[in-house]
Amino acid sequence: MMFDKIPNILTAEELLEKAFKRVKKINIKQSGKPVVHNRKKTIISRTTSFRDIIVSNLDRYVKGFPSLDRLPGFYLELIDIKIGKDQLKHSLGAVDWARKTCARIFSSKKRKLSVKNDINTLLRFQNEIYGRTSSVVKQVDKHLKNLKNARKIIRKFPDFRDLPTIVIAGYPNVGKSSLLKVLSNAKPKIARYPFTTQDVYIGHMENKEKYITKVYQIIDTPGLLDRPLEKKNKIERQAIAALRYLADLIVFILDPSETCGYSIKEQKNLLKQVNELFKNKKIIVVENKADLLKEDKTKCLRISCKTGDGIDKLKQVILEKIRS
Repeated sequence: MMFDKIPNILTAEELLEKAFKRVKKINIKQSGKPVVHNRKKTIISRTTSFRDIIVSNLDRYVKGFPSLDRLPGFYLELIDIKIGKDQLKHSLGAVDWARKTCARIFSSKKRKLSVKNDINTLLRFQNEIYGRTSSVVKQVDKHLKNLKNARKIIRKFPDFRDLPTIVIAGYPNVGKSSLLKVLSNAKPKIARYPFTTQDVYIGHMENKEKYITKVYQIIDTPGLLDRPLEKKNKIERQAIAALRYLADLIVFILDPSETCGYSIKEQKNLLKQVNELFKNKKIIVVENKADLLKEDKTKCLRISCKTGDGIDKLKQVILEKIRS
């Protein structure tokens, strides 16, 4: 997965501690050479290594993140929802500035380090490089911490495959996670309160067609509420992003029993909104919790994730729709 390459990010204090700890171990001892010569070589080697550790780590941090300009739309929107796209770009830019600045600080003293023989002068140049470099790294500590947090969030992003994709949508607690479980090999945690699913979950459904087994990707999204798009919270916006960028087919679940805590009127209003937002998407509307109702109130496909009633029929309709 593209996000696995993001390295562990150190704070300014941690990075500087790592650099100073490593350079202290450097001690040049060339046999037959004067003590002053070895001392000079040690100072130069320590200073060069200090630069290399700082610059190479900052470079790895920036290059480890995938290019935001080339990310698939869903991931880019997910980053914007959970982290802030502009904030991430700003922090990457600040750390890259620190990398270039630290490299320049060493370059400005490099020649003097190599030609001076006086130990005190060399130590003064070394301390100047250490001090100025440390100051630059500390200036971007806030951005290093931002990247550290971003890495933690991004590495948890689901790994979507390039497969025909079914996205399950609807109000909270209508049975989206339960449907994902019965349709696929996924085992999401199920709980009985709204906003159970606060992230996007993935499962896969296999179907043998002639001599080929085809795999379909199924995505369970956070619950949506019947309110304008601009008023939807971060959790709901993840569901909207999945519907917009990933869905080849939408399975919209209604709960006519209203045991989800929301009226069928509210649920139908949300369905209307989804239809308007995604006019070019194929949509199947299903009525879940059929085991709790005796009459068909919505005149659509009835299922029960609890008893399994209607699931085989739904699978058949899904396959027909997604292949059409």
